Amino acid sequence: MAQRKFHEKVETWIVVTIISVLVWLYAEATVLKQETGKTVQLLINEPTDRYAITPETEGLLVNYRASSGQIQRFNAITGVPLIHEIDPTGITEPTDRTIILDEALIRAGLGEIGITELDVEPATLTVTIEPLETIELPIEVQASNLKLSGNPVAEPASVSITGPMSMVSQLEGLYIIANLANANTVEGTGLERVATNVPLTFPSQYDPSKPGAKDDAPKNGIRVNYTLENDTVTTTLDRVPLHINLPVELQLRYTVRPEDRSNFLRDVELQGPADVIARIAARDPDLPVIRAELTITEPEKLDVTQAQQVINERPKIIAPAGVTPVQVPEVMPVTVRRRDNAPGN
Repeated sequence: MAQRKFHEKVETWIVVTIISVLVWLYAEATVLKQETGKTVQLLINEPTDRYAITPETEGLLVNYRASSGQIQRFNAITGVPLIHEIDPTGITEPTDRTIILDEALIRAGLGEIGITELDVEPATLTVTIEPLETIELPIEVQASNLKLSGNPVAEPASVSITGPMSMVSQLEGLYIIANLANANTVEGTGLERVATNVPLTFPSQYDPSKPGAKDDAPKNGIRVNYTLENDTVTTTLDRVPLHINLPVELQLRYTVRPEDRSNFLRDVELQGPADVIARIAARDPDLPVIRAELTITEPEKLDVTQAQQVINERPKIIAPAGVTPVQVPEVMPVTVRRRDNAPGN
C-alpha cells in the first residue's frame, strides 16, 4: 500500500514537472523581448544590364520586439541581404526614389515571421535610378620623349565603356591615353617598333566602381605599332682612309696613287640617324670602319703607251647602313704608272 502511494506521488511529480516545463517553453516562445542594434543588409534590386541604382546596398540598424522563436528566424533570414524591389520601367533619365525602410524590411521577409514593428536607422533611404548607356572612347597614343614618324596604331583602337547615364554623358568627346613610356616591352629593330602591354589611363570621369560600370579594355594593356622618326644629324670626319681597288691583271702592270700622294679624304661630312652618328663621332670600335674607295675597273682608261699618266676618278664613301655623305665626293686626280717589269714591257 505504501509502495503504491509512493509511485502515485512520483507520477504526479513527473506530470507537474512536464507541465511546468511546457508552460515555461510556451512563455519563452510568446514573451516578447527587445532586440537592439541588429545589422541588416538591404539590397536594392538584383543587378541588371539595363539600369543602375545608387546605392546598390545599404547597411541598416534595426531595433525590434520579438519572441525567442521570431528572433531565431530573424537571425536566419538576415544572414543574407534582404532584397527590396523597385520597378524601373519607363525611367529614361536619372530619377530619385525614397524608400521607407521599415516597410521595405517587412515586405522583404520580416513580415512573414510576424515582426511588423521595427525601428530602423536610418528611417528612409533615397536611391537614384538611371539607365545604363554605352560609349566608345578612342585610344590616344602618347609618345613621351620619342619622335615618331606618322601616327602610331593602337590595337585595339578604342574601348567600350558601359555605365550610368550621368557618368557616360561626362565621357563624351574624351579619350583614353596609352603612353609608350609605360610599355612593358618593346620589340623590333631599326625604325619599326612594337610596344606591348601598354597600360591605359582612363579619364577621371570614368568610375568603374559605380553600379553597372564596366569596360572591355584588355587587362594586360594594349599593343601599339609605331615608327621612329628618322632623326638625321651630321658629323664631319677630319679624314677618311682612301683605298684604291684595281683588278688583279691591272695590279700586275700598274701602280695607282692619288696625285697629292695622300691616302686620305679630308673633311668628310656624313649624315644619318642620330644614334649611329653619335657612335661615329665617339669613334665606336664596334662600328664598321668608314672608308673611301676608288675603283678602276676599265683597263681602256689607261693609256698603255705612256709610262705615267693622270686620270680622274670619283671615290665612293663606305659607311654603316643609313649613313651617307652630305655631298658626293668630288672627282680626284690619280697618277697611274706602268711598272717597269710589267708583262709586255
